[in-house]
Amino acid sequence: MASSGRSSLSARGGHAQRGKDSRANGSRVNGSTRIPPGQIMPLYKRLPHGPHRLERGEVVLHQRARIHGAMVEAVAERGYHGTSVKQVIGLAGVSRRSFYEQFANKQECFFATFDLIVRRDIKQLRKAYLAAHGPIEERARAVFQTLAQTTANDRNATVLVVLEAQRSGVEGALRLHKSIGVCEQMLAHSFVEAPGAVALPMPVVRAIAGGLHRSIATVLREERTTAGIDLAGEMLDWMLLFQAPAAEHMAERMAAGLATRLREISSAYGHGLSGAESPSRDERTRLLHGILRLVSREDFFGLSAPQIAEEANVSIDTFCEMFANKSDCFLAALDMIGDELLRIAADPELVSDDWPQAVRRVLAELMRHLADHPLHARTLAQDGFFVGSDAVEQIHDLSHSIATLLTEGAPAQADGSLTTDAIAGAIWHTIRCQVISGRIPLLAALSDHLAYVVLAPFIGAEAALEAVTDQRRPIGA
Repeated sequence: MASSGRSSLSARGGHAQRGKDSRANGSRVNGSTRIPPGQIMPLYKRLPHGPHRLERGEVVLHQRARIHGAMVEAVAERGYHGTSVKQVIGLAGVSRRSFYEQFANKQECFFATFDLIVRRDIKQLRKAYLAAHGPIEERARAVFQTLAQTTANDRNATVLVVLEAQRSGVEGALRLHKSIGVCEQMLAHSFVEAPGAVALPMPVVRAIAGGLHRSIATVLREERTTAGIDLAGEMLDWMLLFQAPAAEHMAERMAAGLATRLREISSAYGHGLSGAESPSRDERTRLLHGILRLVSREDFFGLSAPQIAEEANVSIDTFCEMFANKSDCFLAALDMIGDELLRIAADPELVSDDWPQAVRRVLAELMRHLADHPLHARTLAQDGFFVGSDAVEQIHDLSHSIATLLTEGAPAQADGSLTTDAIAGAIWHTIRCQVISGRIPLLAALSDHLAYVVLAPFIGAEAALEAVTDQRRPIGA
């Protein structure tokens, strides 16, 4: 791959912009070849035709590297759903035949590119961690500086991993979940091994990792630059918020409450741990639940209005009277779910003097509601991301609104500018992990862990731990 001004995977934004200009007006590649209007300007110089010294394997590797770089640029510009094989091969400067000799389809190419980026980045993060010495703060700073630098230097590759993988279907969601899981293990080991660190329960570590992921996603979504925000500093501060001497025995102190919650879950759901949606006689509600069920089983883009009507056991005329199309119906279903969660989160006690216990109680109600409505949890944490940008934006806004409602009554301001986003990420990542593992009802057992993560940035880790382990104040009291 050509390396001048480019990373090992992608070209920089200027090359992508020239590609857009060439599609609009026509241009020359390397000052000689004219690209007709409507065609795509390659990012990379083709290998020469005819005899050359490269072996067949070298040619394939060269083409594959160009395809990976083109996938990165195409997805950054158009998103996963808007990217086509035609665009990728046009940017890569390879033939359609060459593409299909190496990849079965766009999705396979996307996943191969994802894996390549993640392997590279995790290797760099581990190297930074092992090279650092001293307390956990120094090791974490080295890791986050490396991560922030990677995000700044190769933004488009980070977009593919952090934002677009979760929109590429179940396999993409699983890949993202696995990559975040590697980071969770690195965090967990650092909390145990680094001098001065305190081991934290895994649900708390998982929530911290979710907050880190959301922080990076926010910077990418809002196109903030390193000049506008110290991403490494924000991530370091977020991680260190939850370190306190008293947290060393957090798992033991939370054990009694956790055991009680697990008994309640077992009693409510039995050994199968499978909640069920309540049937409805209202035709509109049946349509909303119907499309949610279909999206959990099938590709949204292949669905039709008659399928949705049949799933809900209503006429197609009724569907057409209520919704303009399937997207309108799905977004209305998201509204239905969001309204139920916002009703729980809009608790007046969250702006009272007893804010810590209100946070604990509201989170317990939110997690219990999602445990009782597994289809809603799955839609918000996974399936909704496969539907399109409007649905993703709606889920993002809902998660941010809930995090805002939980924290607006805090007695003090948090230091970080990304704290609300990080809290939203902690909650949503926790939900996503339970969805992917098939343990949605166990969300009800994790509300105190989430409460600790919400409270600590505002009242400190010590006070947050006291609040969530106060057995004299049972949840709901």
